[in-house]
Amino acid sequence: MQLIRLTIRHPCPYSTPLAASPESHVTHLCHRAQETLLEVHGEDPAALERILQEYSRQGGEPIVRGEETSASLVRFPSCSCCRSGRVIPILEAEGLLYLPPSAYGKGGEEVYQFLSPTSGTDRHLLDRLPENVTVVAMAVRPLDELEFENGFLVPMGALFQEVTPRQRQALVTAVRHGYYRIPRPITTAELAAKMDISREAFETLLRKAENKLVTAMLPYLVLGETGEPAPPKDQPE
Repeated sequence: MQLIRLTIRHPCPYSTPLAASPESHVTHLCHRAQETLLEVHGEDPAALERILQEYSRQGGEPIVRGEETSASLVRFPSCSCCRSGRVIPILEAEGLLYLPPSAYGKGGEEVYQFLSPTSGTDRHLLDRLPENVTVVAMAVRPLDELEFENGFLVPMGALFQEVTPRQRQALVTAVRHGYYRIPRPITTAELAAKMDISREAFETLLRKAENKLVTAMLPYLVLGETGEPAPPKDQPE
């Protein structure tokens, strides 16, 4: 068996509104082309509002709004993406199992994950997709061990809910420029210049982001090592 990660572009009513807002992204959940939930995130309130207005025009209903108006949950009675693009139904008809959710971002790119019961590269399956679907990238890796429990164990919100946008920006900047590689090709002073802040300010953002992520992951790391959850905070081991 193998896991397939597919990045595509196509005329989708849900991802198209993101094309003009590269900082915005959407998580998409649907039930076999029936009820659909879109979790919409955007740092620019005006851009987020434009996206929500377009979703409302398509028949979407905002049902939850984030406290800082940087996110919203939108419900649709059916999945327009499945009806128009049919990426999920076509590939499932070829024997692949769709692993939700899908992710929309980067100016309209969509990312899907599927489980394939066979080994080897399944690029021939891409020929089944409609002509208006452009495959940006496909990554295939074997399912070497039973890992679904671990894969679905850590909610992403539990990891990132304490990380601020500026701390996340510092972390992404560090990763993208190879700060965590060995040997390290860039200094924190050079990374700070890319964010137009001082080295001290950059290192503070990065340390806080790292601390929050490691702290959030600790219960799951301990569970994976010993089979027992980590001790509660502020209590002795």
